[in-house]
Amino acid sequence: MTNKERPVNHEMVILARESRGLTQAQLSKQLSITQSALSRIEGGLRGMTDSSLNKLSDILGYPISFFLQKRPFYSMGLAEVFHRKRQSVGNKIMDKVYSLIDIRTSEIAKLLKGVDIGNIAFRPMNIDDFDGSVAEIARIVRAGWHLPHGPVQNLTIAIENSGGIIIPFDFETNTIDAISHWPPGLPPLFFINKYITTDRMRFTLCHELGHIIMHQTSASPEIEQQANQFAAEFLMPERDTRPYLANLSVEKLASLKPFWKVAMSALLKRAVDLDIITQRHGRTLWMQISKAGYRTREPMELDLPGENPTLLKEIFKVHIEDLHYKVPELAKILNLHEREMQNIYLDRDEHLKSVLQEAEDLLKGDLI
Repeated sequence: MTNKERPVNHEMVILARESRGLTQAQLSKQLSITQSALSRIEGGLRGMTDSSLNKLSDILGYPISFFLQKRPFYSMGLAEVFHRKRQSVGNKIMDKVYSLIDIRTSEIAKLLKGVDIGNIAFRPMNIDDFDGSVAEIARIVRAGWHLPHGPVQNLTIAIENSGGIIIPFDFETNTIDAISHWPPGLPPLFFINKYITTDRMRFTLCHELGHIIMHQTSASPEIEQQANQFAAEFLMPERDTRPYLANLSVEKLASLKPFWKVAMSALLKRAVDLDIITQRHGRTLWMQISKAGYRTREPMELDLPGENPTLLKEIFKVHIEDLHYKVPELAKILNLHEREMQNIYLDRDEHLKSVLQEAEDLLKGDLI
């Protein structure tokens, strides 16, 4: 092994460090080098010796190939600039989240090179072209996706059937429900907090759908309100819900939740926004809901069944079952260690199946 420095992709060093939640000072200490030296590495002013690169790989948990790769970087969209939920989250957490999203996006791009997921039925729409009517855009998207009147029975299936990819994600904070973006040359990607309830997930996912449809080329401080309006009309169309929202009570809201598959609070807000009930009636119901503790957690017995994304798993499955990739080969392509790749992309049963298949293939080879 030589002490001569070799070139590394300094941007990948930064990405890897941030994805593990480390500062320059923390990583330089673990590498036993000065922060100034690490800063020059991350600035592209110097390379790394083989021993330092091996140590970096061990500390950050990425194979050496990760730091040598040349690939595009995937920045967030305009909607992220104005996203109010980000304001309460520290920069260190957001750096980690964005770095992980960039890494997952790059991996998905590699996986999609060998798989055709069909037509992408997403069309950006400019609100100004519809006289500012967010509701009209939501109705057009529903119609374009051939969704029937009434509740959206499974929003996850609807988005995946239209070519969007939903990725359950651990944000390591309960202050972020989702982040979406639509990278050039890829389908829309929805990173959804894997720990939120189904009713919250559905509204959040639809909120992000609104961003994807309406806020690709233009944005304003009102985009959060617009995304909420889109989600409300998409999940609770005015024409269909109006007859259900008259004469509301807490008991009636509870009975409507399983049918419309949204939170009691979302139904109540919809009734107030559409002037179906008075502001005074709405305040009374809000106080009753708060007194019962439902503002924080609606009754568990009303929890909706989960909606499990399958498209990304199917893409991965195609590589293993149809394209006959071995798990180590896929890990090498994605520049991940096998264990981390399995944790991200393979269920326990699917991993066991792949291990058994590889053992069977090895046994056949020995017999031959």
